[in-house]
Formats: sequence, structure tokens, C-alpha cells
Amino acid sequence: MINHRILSIVILAGSLFAACDRSLDDPTVNNELVPIELSTATRSFVDEGNNFAFRLLQKVAEQEKGNFIISPFGVTMAFGLAMEAAEDGEAMDEVCKVLGFEDGSREEIRQYCTTMLERLPKMDKLSNVSIANMVLLNNRFGSVNPTFSNAVSGYHNALVKEMSFSDPVKVVDYVNGWAKQNTNGMVENAISKQDIGTMVSAVLSNALYFNGKWTSKFDRSDTKKEVFTLDDGDTKKMDMMKQETEFYFRQYYVNRPLPNGVSTSVEGGVVRMMYGNGAFAMDLYLPYDIEEGIYRLIDNLANYPEKHLSWNTPKTDLWLPKFELKERRIEMEDILKDMGMEKAMSEGWLSFFDDSSHSSLDKVFQSAAIKVDESGTEAAAVTEIITQDVAALGYTYNEADNTLTFHCDHPFLYTITETSTGAILFAGVFRGE
Repeated sequence: MINHRILSIVILAGSLFAACDRSLDDPTVNNELVPIELSTATRSFVDEGNNFAFRLLQKVAEQEKGNFIISPFGVTMAFGLAMEAAEDGEAMDEVCKVLGFEDGSREEIRQYCTTMLERLPKMDKLSNVSIANMVLLNNRFGSVNPTFSNAVSGYHNALVKEMSFSDPVKVVDYVNGWAKQNTNGMVENAISKQDIGTMVSAVLSNALYFNGKWTSKFDRSDTKKEVFTLDDGDTKKMDMMKQETEFYFRQYYVNRPLPNGVSTSVEGGVVRMMYGNGAFAMDLYLPYDIEEGIYRLIDNLANYPEKHLSWNTPKTDLWLPKFELKERRIEMEDILKDMGMEKAMSEGWLSFFDDSSHSSLDKVFQSAAIKVDESGTEAAAVTEIITQDVAALGYTYNEADNTLTFHCDHPFLYTITETSTGAILFAGVFRGE
């Protein structure tokens, strides 16, 4: 039997993707940039959330080899769902501290999630941003707690569904079909059969999709094969997009602790490339040092957060690799535990159902993909939080012509941000591998 609610969601999502595609290159679209306004309390969530983003990037870079992309924002939104089922206590405190919500109330966290959920898709009519949430509950553990259900559907616009988990294939097919639909096909394998054990109580999902067209596009005829130097010193030829125009630019600094203080040195530059009306941007962090620069950069951003730095707008000779990373799953539960979510991974602090059962985090992982070409960027990430009932735990510048040369021909870091708040939606490392 066809589930008409799901069918209507699929049709609506498809029509939204099509409508956005039609407007991406339409110069007649009224596309005034209206910044997101946050309260003083929720404004701090962005700053602390970006600190979380770079710490998470640091941990993932230690674990993963080669190129990768993550969505720190997607992780935060997925945990926003989990926190609606949370009881007060040390586990909840840990999660809030790691994510940057430590000084906020539950209502302020909800307000932040709701604001970003509602405003991000409307920021730029020339960019397509989609955020979707879903909660899938195992009906063997009883009826869903209406307080939780109302909160996630109301504040987080989440689809809430109860179903039998006795057939893991049906659960996997349902989640993956939802993920594919909400990422325009970029993420098709969000979870696998091995993720659904007999004591899994819930699957909490966030899907984030971004499709932005460069404000200043690359001319395809200028794309040429150029040498890219890997961090081990080897080289390879790859398609390099090129353009010369004014871009936002600033230097970045690396801080080194010394016995008598901290030494600060300039070790690279950052170019900001705008999408559409400027609501979203890609920041390219390029180290001067090819072999060690990317690692020092990531460590520095994780330990010495950048705040309120000013930009210049020099004429820039920019090179940027044309690249595509297919969906790749990154496990995060050990990373998050190492960052401070210890009790959240072992104690029953989540209550989804109308009885006395409690759940703990079992798995946290994310599948993400990105495509960067002459016209713009398409990126997507699906974050999954798998919980299980605690009974299963066992438990216990060339100055001559005033032109900046910025050639991304060796490993670099990039982020995709919403510019009025500075919130980091995606972050990644490209090593050319």
C-alpha cells in the first residue's frame, strides 16, 4: 500500500528542487539579502558551534586519510532532535558543552534550531538549501511519548514515524529512500543493515543539501590541466579552474605556545568566494607550507578560534581544482566521546516512549558528498544517530600590478558558511588524492 504522506513529501521535495533549479540563473529574480537576526544567547551558539566545527574537523582529519567533507551543522541539527528526548543530567550537559550550547536553555536551543531551519532555505533564491529531519521509532518499545513527538515535529519540522524494526532491510530502505530524496540523490546509502540491531530504539536523521552558483563564475574554457602538489611531495595533473577578479581575502595566523607566551606568525591566506546574493560563501584556507601547513592550520583553528577578522578585496589570480567527492561514511561516536560525550554514549538519558524504557547513543555517523565545478558547488550530508535501549548495553600580493596570486595547487581546507551569522554548514580538506 502506498503511504500517501510519504508520497506527498517526495513529490513536494522534487518540485522544490526543480523550482530552485529554474531560478538559479534567472537574473530577474528579486534576491535581496536579508541577514538572519539572532538573540544574544543564540548568537553565542554560532560562535561556539563554529569552535565545535573545527574541533570536529581536527578529529576527523586525524582519523581519515585523503579527501573528505563533513557537516558540523548537520551533526548539531541531529543532536537537536535527540535533546528533545533528553533528561536533565550529566549526559545532557556533556552534549550541550561539546556542541556549544552549554550556556543556553532548552528553549533557546529550540529557538536556534527553529530559526536556522526556517531561514537558511530562504536566504538566497539563487541557491538551493534544504534541511530535513526524521525520527524513526521502533514500535516494539511501546507508543511514542507525545511530548517528544510534538517537540521534534513542531520545533524541528521532523517527520516522526513508528514502524517495526524486525526486518532491518525495510528500515534501511526507508531511511535511505528518505536520504536520497532529501539530498537530490547525492547520499543514497545513509545507513546499512548492520546498523539496525534488535535493541535499536530509534534512528534520528538530518539531511542537509546545498546547491550554490558562484557569484563570479569560472569560464570553462579557462580550465586547464595543472600540477597539484600532494602533502608527501608527489605531484599529479588535475583540472584547475581559473579566474582573475576581486575576491575577499585575509591572512590567517598560526599561534605557537612558547615558554614565555605565544608566538603568532602568518602562515597562509583565506579567499572567500560568494554564491548567489552573498548569503553563502566558500572560504578557501591555503597554507604556505605544502607538507605540514594543512595539519598546523587544522590544529590552530581547533585550538585558537578566529573571531571577527577583517577582509580586503584585492584583484586575485585564483586557481581552484575542479573536484568531486562521492558519498563517504565517517564514524563519529568515538570522536564525540573523545570530545567529551562519555556518559551520553553509555547511559540511558533519552526517553522516546510512553513507558519507563531509556535509550543511549549507540552510533553516530555521517555520509557526505561534494561537487565543485565552474558554475558552483553542490554538497550534501546525512547525519544518523542510532540509539538503543539500555537493556542492551550490559551497562555499566605581486605588488607590481597589485594582484594577489592564490593558487590552490596543494592541500587546502574549505568551509561553506552562511555569511550573516558565520555558521559553518560544511567543512572539508582537499589533499588531491
